[in-house]
Amino acid sequence: MIRFSWNFQNSIRVVSVFLAAGLILTGCGGSGGSESAEEQTVPVEIQEIQKGVIREIYTYTGSIDPWRSLNIVPQVAGKVQAIHVEIGDRVREGQVLAELDRETFRLQFQQAEAGLAVARSSLSDAEKNYERAQDLFQRGSMSRQQYEKIQLAFDAARAQFQQAQSGHDLAQWQLEASIMKAPFDGVITGRWLDEGDMINPQMPSGPGVISIADLFRVKVRVHASEAEVIRISRGKPVFIKVDVYPDEVFEGEVHAVNAAANPMTRTFEVQVAAANPRNLLKSGMFARVRVVTGEKQDVVVIPRDAVLGRGDHRHVWVLQGDSAVYRRIGIGIIEAMNVEITQGLESGERLIVTGHQMLNQGSRVRLVGGE
Repeated sequence: MIRFSWNFQNSIRVVSVFLAAGLILTGCGGSGGSESAEEQTVPVEIQEIQKGVIREIYTYTGSIDPWRSLNIVPQVAGKVQAIHVEIGDRVREGQVLAELDRETFRLQFQQAEAGLAVARSSLSDAEKNYERAQDLFQRGSMSRQQYEKIQLAFDAARAQFQQAQSGHDLAQWQLEASIMKAPFDGVITGRWLDEGDMINPQMPSGPGVISIADLFRVKVRVHASEAEVIRISRGKPVFIKVDVYPDEVFEGEVHAVNAAANPMTRTFEVQVAAANPRNLLKSGMFARVRVVTGEKQDVVVIPRDAVLGRGDHRHVWVLQGDSAVYRRIGIGIIEAMNVEITQGLESGERLIVTGHQMLNQGSRVRLVGGE
């Protein structure tokens, strides 16, 4: 009896242990099965593939330059009498900017006018004498010696008149040259002399009296590689941005393309131009330039980040049912954010755009966003 009682109690303990273990395993097995099923799906976002417009764009950096600029230097020497503009002033073509002391030039001009009047009178008198001498000589009433003397006097009077006319023109030019005018519409960008300073264009000692720049139109010089320059031509559209106006885009075009490469950098200078009617763009500003070399419409366009691989081995993942399907693609124009698809995809298909790095052929997916 005693032996039987001991075996029975131990049997109960063993059975109890197995039952407890079984309950624990059953609980663990149920939870693990649920998590395993969840782990088998990959969370992704999708986007419906559509057709659109894409541009081939090359991006460069450079500095804003005025369309043209000029240092104003008088063509005659003299003392600066007046400067009528300040730095930053907008001026129009033909507007008076500065003047030299004109008194000397005015007196010289008056003297030249008087000399021209005397020479004109002398020429008129000599011409009349010559005409009479011709008539008398033809009728035989005047000797050849007398006729030639009068002819020489007429030739001398004509030469003196021409000399006086040249002196008059020179004096008039000097008087006019003492006034400095704007050669084009622009903005004053420098004032280098003060009233009372002397200047001699034959002995330049600086940039002149003042400087003017045409900023109503600006240009940017950029440098393209040999692979890029063959795609760039005059008239191609250009978009310019500067940091100080982050929301502004200035439109322009390619103005000139240098056919010769820089021997040091092996790049080609490309000059782009843009209108600046509001004068927002200033000389020296740092600019980002986007040159549009091509545009395609009604083509399949997808986000660039959705494309995996490189070279000739690019691919994407598309959604069919609840599974991911591998798709080889061909690409065309590549933008900063988008890429043109030339083969492998059709509009209306569902493209996996996030989570695609974790996929394998046939992977089951779970939508977490997108459409």
